Amino acid sequence: MKMLSPDSALKLHHASRAIESRARRAAANSPRIRRMVYAAWNRRRFADLMQHDRMLADTMRVEAYYDALAEHIRPGDVVVDLGTGSGVLAMFAAKLGAARVHAIEHGPIIEAARAVAKANGIDNIVFHRMHSSNFELPERADVIVHEQIGEALFDERMVENIGDLRARVLKPGGRILPAHVRLFIEPVSLHPDRRIPFAWEQQLHGIDFRALEEFGRSQPASYFRPRFQPFPIDRFLTAPAPVVEADLHTVRPEDLPKSISYQRPVVADGELSGLCVYFSAGFDEKRWFSSSPDGRPTSWGSNMLRVESQTVRAGDTIEVTVTGPDLAHPSTWQWEVKVRPGG
Repeated sequence: MKMLSPDSALKLHHASRAIESRARRAAANSPRIRRMVYAAWNRRRFADLMQHDRMLADTMRVEAYYDALAEHIRPGDVVVDLGTGSGVLAMFAAKLGAARVHAIEHGPIIEAARAVAKANGIDNIVFHRMHSSNFELPERADVIVHEQIGEALFDERMVENIGDLRARVLKPGGRILPAHVRLFIEPVSLHPDRRIPFAWEQQLHGIDFRALEEFGRSQPASYFRPRFQPFPIDRFLTAPAPVVEADLHTVRPEDLPKSISYQRPVVADGELSGLCVYFSAGFDEKRWFSSSPDGRPTSWGSNMLRVESQTVRAGDTIEVTVTGPDLAHPSTWQWEVKVRPGG
C-alpha cells in the first residue's frame, strides 16, 4: 500500500478539517440550523438519567430552588415549569401551594417525572411532552420556573425560550424564577498540576513541537474550549466582574451582545492559562447561586477558552475580546487575549 507523504497527509488533514469548518460556519450563520442542532443535542443529553442523577445530587442547586419557590409561590398560583426534566421543580411548586403546575418537557424523561409524581400522590401537575414554543395555556400563569441555564449561561436557549413563554403565557407582573443572570468570562491560572499547554508550546528534552501549530489551526472548537468539572483553578488573575447581565422579565434575544470587550488590571502574579466561563443566577436580591470555579462544586461544569500560556504580573493589564454571532452557541465564539505589561 502506498503511504502518503508528510505534505500530502497534512493537506488531507486540512481538507477534512476545512469541510468540518464549513459545516460549523453554516451552523453559526443559520439560526435555524443552530436550533436544530441544539434540539437534537438537548434531547440526547437529558434523556440520560446520569444527568439527572448529578442534578438531583447537587444540593446547592436543589436547596436554592426549594428556598426560592417556598418564598415566591403563593397559594392558588398557576405555575409553568419550563424543561421539567425529572420533575423536581414542578413537584416542589405543587407541594408548596400552587393550584396547578404545567410541566413542559420535549424529551422522554418526562415519563420518569410523571411516574415520580404519581408515586408521591401529587395530582396537581399536568405534564406536556412538547417543545415550549407549541405550549398553549387557556389562562395566564403567575410564575414561570426554569432551569434553562447552560454551562455558558445562555447555551440552553434560555432567552429565546423564556421570552416566548413570557410573551404568550405569563400574566402582566408575573414572576420568573430565577430572573437575574450574569455571565463571567474570567482570566485564570490553572492549578500547576492541571495546566495543559498547547502541544506546539512544548519543548521536551530538546524536541521542539512548534510544527504542530499547523495542525492546531484546524482542530474542532472543543479543542480550544475544553470542559472541566470541577474546574482546576489556581487563582483568578483579575477581579471577577460580569460581562453580561440580564433580567429575564424583559430581555430579548436581540439584546444580547455579539461582542464582549474589557480590560482589567492583573491583581495577582500567575500563569495565564485561559478564560473561565461561568455564571450566577438570582431569584431575588438575597437568593443567588453560581457555578464559579472558586465556589462550591455544582452539577454544572465550566468551559475554558484556551490561550497560549504566559506569565503575568500584578499591575499588568489583560485585554479580552470575545465575539460570536450568538451567545447561545459557544462553539461559534472567537476570542483574543492581550497582555500589556505594567509600568
